[in-house]
Amino acid sequence: MASKTNSKKGTYGVIIALAAVIITLLVILISMESRSTKQPKPANTDTVVLNSPTESKPAEPTDAVATPFITEAPTELPTEIPTEVPTEVPTPEPTEVPVTPTPSPKPRVIGGKTSANPNYEGKVLVALTFDDGPEEGTTEEMLNVLKKHNAKATFFVLGIQINKGDTYHALLKRASDEGHQIGNHSYSHKFPSQLTDEQLHDEVVRTSALIKEITGQTVTVFRVPGGNKSDRVKRVTGLPLVQWCIDPLDWMFFEGGYIRNYAKEHGISYSEAESAIIDIVLFEGVHTTLEGEPYYCPPVAYEMKHGSILLFHDIYMGSVHAVDRLLTFLEENYGNYVFLPFDEFILTENDAGPQAGVVYYNLWSTT
Repeated sequence: MASKTNSKKGTYGVIIALAAVIITLLVILISMESRSTKQPKPANTDTVVLNSPTESKPAEPTDAVATPFITEAPTELPTEIPTEVPTEVPTPEPTEVPVTPTPSPKPRVIGGKTSANPNYEGKVLVALTFDDGPEEGTTEEMLNVLKKHNAKATFFVLGIQINKGDTYHALLKRASDEGHQIGNHSYSHKFPSQLTDEQLHDEVVRTSALIKEITGQTVTVFRVPGGNKSDRVKRVTGLPLVQWCIDPLDWMFFEGGYIRNYAKEHGISYSEAESAIIDIVLFEGVHTTLEGEPYYCPPVAYEMKHGSILLFHDIYMGSVHAVDRLLTFLEENYGNYVFLPFDEFILTENDAGPQAGVVYYNLWSTT
């Protein structure tokens, strides 16, 4: 019994001794591990630093997808930004532009369907002329019509009309001030065949002096009363003689007596008769008798060609209305008509201008 007891005690002692050894080894290992963990880790600049939570409460829920942690440092460093000042690019010197020669002007085609003057390219030029004024009431209305249509004209005036008083002086001055040319139509409208050379000369000189005194214009053109031109008239007057190529016979058709008779014959009013006659003269043409002979007056509106000289009288209200209707028609249907004072009209295609002793029927036809 004693031996068995001692045997058990010896076995327990061995176990206790082994346990002590094991515990000692564990203590040593724990001590070594503790020393190892207390040593600071070397810094790694490539490691992502994570922010630790400051509180133990759970994080707020979010719908965002979490970005995965970077576990490896990038293997390539970003390219270094150059710090050098860039090389200055020289500004190229401007290349000299060659001078383009001025093109030669187009040659004038005299007598064409439109103006040969480059200042009026594509335009139909017409000289609109008026005889026998100024007349109170009608000349003023004619000036209003011309202003409305931006048309310039030449007024061939009578000295006897100018001398009627201040109202007539004012009409003449207004015409000049508004850009119209003032021409000489004699003093008393007597035909040259009724006058001596001295009387004819006096008729022209007196009227030109009145025009100069009132308007400041020097007279450069003459229209013979009745159109009775002759070599004698050329010599005595010493001025260019202006005739015409379009004559609507307004002195016949637009005179008050003719219109009243027409109204009576057709059972219409005076204004209706005047309007009807104007349309016939402008757009249909008139067969009549002139100095005992059959005469055809073609429709004025369709005779208006480049270079025409058109004759009217500013002493009839029917003429005022006819000119207004004619210019309106040309503007609405063509748009390229230009009406010029006579001297300017000639100068567009003849640099010499109107010449003394020359008779003008249109822009080119002279005798």
